[in-house]
Amino acid sequence: MDDSEIVGLYFERSEEAISRTDEKYGALAKKLAYNILGTHADSEECVLDAYLAVWNSVPPERPKSLKAYLLGIVRNISIVRLRHDTAKKRSRDLEISFDELEALLPDRGFSPGSNDGEISEAISEFLRGESRDSRLIFLRKYFYFDSIAEISARFGFSEAKIKSSLKRTRERLRKFLTERGIYI
Repeated sequence: MDDSEIVGLYFERSEEAISRTDEKYGALAKKLAYNILGTHADSEECVLDAYLAVWNSVPPERPKSLKAYLLGIVRNISIVRLRHDTAKKRSRDLEISFDELEALLPDRGFSPGSNDGEISEAISEFLRGESRDSRLIFLRKYFYFDSIAEISARFGFSEAKIKSSLKRTRERLRKFLTERGIYI
């Protein structure tokens, strides 16, 4: 069943929509939540919360990509959960990812006119201009929170190459944002 058919089930308020969503994207959603939270129980709970959030928001929302819509919700719920939980549960890799991202995002004091939508669109525009490998490596690290080792195994590159690619991509992104008046 494709995404538009599943979204149609949400519009019909059919509970089958949730089971179809779980069949199609459940494993990916749980992996994303697990990458952030590090426990299966918390991950399952966040994914269930995400299904409820999708149920409550579709309709009126009609996502173009159910996968992206669901994973965005899973990611946000998982991050909120992580921040709520004790700092002891944070993995070192995740802390590094957050620190690296924080260093790229604008300080509201220096870039008061920039809103989250503008920043998000600028980052999307930047990533569309990147090579396929650079874009996918960046997304695996900063959206899916995969570890360097997981990214290395997925792409068949050395860990050093992944780290180097991420560093160069962050530098290009910083320059790109600055050129668009979004100051770090």
